[in-house]
Amino acid sequence: MRRERVSDDIYVFTSDLYAQVTASAIVAKEGIVVIDTLPFPTETREMINYLNATGQGAIKYLVNTHWHGDHTNGNSTFAPSVELVSHQRCQQALLEFGATELAISKENNNQLDGVEIRIPEVVFEEGEMVLHLGNKSIELALMPGHTHDSTVAYVREDKVLIASDTVMPVPYFVWGDRHVFKETLRTILQKYNLESIVQGHGEVLLRGEIPAAIESSIRYLNILEERIIDIIEKKRGEKALVKLTIDSCGKSRIPLNGLVQDLHKANVNSLYNELLNERFPESAGENIERKI
Repeated sequence: MRRERVSDDIYVFTSDLYAQVTASAIVAKEGIVVIDTLPFPTETREMINYLNATGQGAIKYLVNTHWHGDHTNGNSTFAPSVELVSHQRCQQALLEFGATELAISKENNNQLDGVEIRIPEVVFEEGEMVLHLGNKSIELALMPGHTHDSTVAYVREDKVLIASDTVMPVPYFVWGDRHVFKETLRTILQKYNLESIVQGHGEVLLRGEIPAAIESSIRYLNILEERIIDIIEKKRGEKALVKLTIDSCGKSRIPLNGLVQDLHKANVNSLYNELLNERFPESAGENIERKI
């Protein structure tokens, strides 16, 4: 696990075990707010132990930004006294899908032995929720697109957006909606005064990098749709998708140790089937990959 500070009071912890997943903590003497967990108990415990050793307040809140296991598998690792917070959509998704997805993950990875589903108890539905702790105000807002329940956390005083998978090196929408995703990315640029963004996977984005990174993601979503529509309309078939590389859609293949290429392929397969079904329902397949 890698640890860094993006401000005096905000720490980012990055997994070495899976896809450079990030979790964050806002630290104050009055208490600590953790945003997401790491994928495996070993790294989550390491994070908790570090935070407890800072000599600041106790961990009071754990926020789940969305229901995916790589961000919630560590919920049960936290003490029962820590209140779990999320949007109501995240709570509902964990109730519906969490146990099943965890069971599947356990079959493939013994590092998840002993992990249990823990559901957030404190939820919000409309508007925003603001957690006040000492001199920190953490603004939680629903920002769907990656998933329907995706939430971001904005630390007002530090101008830091903990965006989770709403901001990644490549926008990944297989579980969500690409149209909503584009609107969410535009909203982030318009709504927040930002010094940095903590991505759900990968490096922290600094102030000068943010506009280009987000505009690049919007452009990627537009190019991807245009290219796939062209393939379908010209009836070039699935073989043509192989040439639709991440580079050709304006994104680098390097981030996340190359994992972005797998995410891109999953986007391509998902969108191809969706658009094919819209135009030729009788021809659509089920070639959808889901990861992260």
